[in-house]
Amino acid sequence: MSLAYPSAPSARLIRLLDAALVVWTVAWLVVGLVVARQVRSLTELSSTVVAGGQVLRATGDELSALSSVPFVGDQIGSVGRQVDDAADRAITSGRDSAARVKSLSALLGFAIALIPTVPLVVLYTPLRVARIREVREVRRAVAQSWGDPVFEQFLARRAAERLPYHRLRQVTPNPWEDLAAGRYERLSAAELRRLGLARIGRRAPTATRAWPEGAGG
Repeated sequence: MSLAYPSAPSARLIRLLDAALVVWTVAWLVVGLVVARQVRSLTELSSTVVAGGQVLRATGDELSALSSVPFVGDQIGSVGRQVDDAADRAITSGRDSAARVKSLSALLGFAIALIPTVPLVVLYTPLRVARIREVREVRRAVAQSWGDPVFEQFLARRAAERLPYHRLRQVTPNPWEDLAAGRYERLSAAELRRLGLARIGRRAPTATRAWPEGAGG
């Protein structure tokens, strides 16, 4: 990006785009967080399954303790072992499902938050970088070359090329006549306003303008 070939839009549009992108990003981050928390709450079902398995295991242990009872002890012990096996499967399944739900909640949260925002950020970043570079270069030029008619002509021509027609006519009734006559002040000030640098232009040190012979003031 150079001063000669700027491409950044106006300061007002940049501020609107910044605000819109921030609101959009924050909104989707909130949605992603809410979805992640809602999905994560499903682990309560897994906790219930684990708790039920633990109760079932305790029941199996109690039944296995009765295996020494004469006549029916073997049958009771066999039932107790089956209950223990079922309890182990329930506990393992509950813990596995809880881990999967946690992973799924994190994945969904990130996907919902990032998929709608990352492409916009990627597309917007070059525009924002171009804006920063343009403003930085113009700010440096204002500090170094303010009062230089060549620099003011550059700003004036930029304004004539980039401002909408209705705004250009608000600055001066005939911008092209002003350019031809060397009257750059209003147009150059309008370009600084477009870039959001009007205050810097007002604070810049004044210098005696070496206008070309026959140029207007």
